[in-house]
Amino acid sequence: MKKIIGVLFIVVVLLSGKIIAQPFVDIVSYNYQTFSSTYKDSSNWKNKTDNHFLNFFLPKEFKNGNTLLVRLNSEMISSTITSDSSYTSKLSSVSLPVGFQFVSKNKKWKTVLIVIPKIGSDFKDAVNSYDYQYGGIFLENYIPNDKVKIKAGLYYNREAFGNFFVPLVSIDWRASDRINFYGILPTNYKVEFNIIKNKLYAGLNFKSLTRSFRLSQKNNYDYVRYDEMQLKLFVDCFVYKKFLVFGEVGYTIGKNPLQYTYNTKDESFRNPVYTPLKNYPIFNVGIAYRIRLDLEKKE
Repeated sequence: MKKIIGVLFIVVVLLSGKIIAQPFVDIVSYNYQTFSSTYKDSSNWKNKTDNHFLNFFLPKEFKNGNTLLVRLNSEMISSTITSDSSYTSKLSSVSLPVGFQFVSKNKKWKTVLIVIPKIGSDFKDAVNSYDYQYGGIFLENYIPNDKVKIKAGLYYNREAFGNFFVPLVSIDWRASDRINFYGILPTNYKVEFNIIKNKLYAGLNFKSLTRSFRLSQKNNYDYVRYDEMQLKLFVDCFVYKKFLVFGEVGYTIGKNPLQYTYNTKDESFRNPVYTPLKNYPIFNVGIAYRIRLDLEKKE
């Protein structure tokens, strides 16, 4: 077991270079997110939406210092009008990001290139070209010292609603042994405090994520777009060695999943589940096998 942990550590250290601005890697993780809210119309109906996420990460180091990055990400969303359970809709996605991280000889520059094939659908029909999405990430990292990483790049995906580009920029900063700032803006950024040394972490998390799902032929190949934007408090706790439980509570300032007409940006009201909701609180819990790079270095 110690040999396996050692191999994992060596590989993930290669992902982070000498710095520890991004202080952890999750090899496998599962989380459950839920919210409930009232529709904006006069119906007084309520919507309950549950998200399930399961993710795997496997990096592979080569002799020249470059690293192969392979991920498997999956999501399932179930939305129900709580006053009438007959109005229930489910969406799912599976993606397989694959890429490389190239490291300069002086270790101060890292370039990440990733391609992202994806399927996002209600899976009521056989999977076809309507369900496929293709995207990628380019990210350049500059590492001036052991406490700072400067990042800039571009995310692209061919969503169900068309081409989607997101410029990426960020600064990761290890302010002290107990305080970290890290992430990628505008998608995900955290301010983290180590409350109980090497065991309990807490802080503030901003998350913004857009994704889309193609609906079946019965639904005229419409699509659902989910513009998620959240501000949350989080707690991470190691319960046994590298096994972690975590929880988040926050508030959404984005949009709930909404249905749009095929090949347009016009909202569709065919399915009352995917119509506008009032802003709502959100809750998230999960487990992970997490390697804290800052702890491994100390050991």
